Amino acid sequence: MSTLDTATEQAIDWLVRLDSGHADEDDHHAFRHWLAQAEAHRHAWAAVQARLGGGVDSAIAQLRHAGPAATAARQALQAPVPSAARRRRMLRGGLAALLASAAAGWAAHRQTPLTTLAADLRTGTGQRLRHHLPDGSEITLDARSAADIAYGASQRLVRLRAGALTISVAPAGNGPPFAVQSAQGSVQALGTRFMVRQQDDGHTLVHVMEHSVRITTLGGATHTLAEGESARFSAHAITPLGTPRAAPAAWADGLIDVRDQPLADVIDALRPYLPGPIRVSPEAARLRVFGVFPLDRPQQVLQDLVDTHPIAVRRWGAWLTLVDVRGADS
Repeated sequence: MSTLDTATEQAIDWLVRLDSGHADEDDHHAFRHWLAQAEAHRHAWAAVQARLGGGVDSAIAQLRHAGPAATAARQALQAPVPSAARRRRMLRGGLAALLASAAAGWAAHRQTPLTTLAADLRTGTGQRLRHHLPDGSEITLDARSAADIAYGASQRLVRLRAGALTISVAPAGNGPPFAVQSAQGSVQALGTRFMVRQQDDGHTLVHVMEHSVRITTLGGATHTLAEGESARFSAHAITPLGTPRAAPAAWADGLIDVRDQPLADVIDALRPYLPGPIRVSPEAARLRVFGVFPLDRPQQVLQDLVDTHPIAVRRWGAWLTLVDVRGADS
């Protein structure tokens, strides 16, 4: 069975956006930038185009081979389309049915990503893990996260493969320093508590809860981050974010804590706790949110957001959730 990697999910999002009838020059410029960012993006776009390149017409053809579960979606795609918004809705529905045709493999991948099965520590969808390291340090993994432990005479190292972790570092004494390594560089502890998140866009996010850390990118750039501060870094550059209004490590306590943050941030925090992909329209993503929400009840969080914000949530079983501004699909 096939699974969807991050680049393919993003390629599907771009197909929906560019075929929606509402894409402007900024959207096309952003798409070209995304396409040029990585070879994986270009391969994913080519694969999605090969499968659904004809937009709605191609989706109909694909759905003819997707089995009984796709019948309703195929009929909806073939119905008259009175508006661009309705065309976008139908295309999304067709994609949802195509995703469902690979349901078994996708469900297994969502529960525990296949690329992390060999990790020393890992979590599946909706799971968090606390673990004591050999020196007494405590690591907490967020949902859908994975890390390797490399301790020895010359190092105390955690390699973050995916997702996010927090570390409460035990004093080194005369032992080696402690560091977390991501795909873009390393974060060395100069104190006790900090968070590291491997982001899907080729960056690492760091937030310091106590004392300070030193960031070193693969390209050699360095920056010391103080207590309460955050930063993002790529392989070559570090961008300090100052003191965030949200609480980036609240997930370790099972919470989403946002203070006048975009809805997109809340949805990003929910993704590892939902069994299927979740999409949010650009209009809905920009809505501002205040509140503290329980991560372990993600469906209730979505309902609370519907009750307090002008958004609508549509679901196709466990395989796809769409969030849009209320009335956008009518």
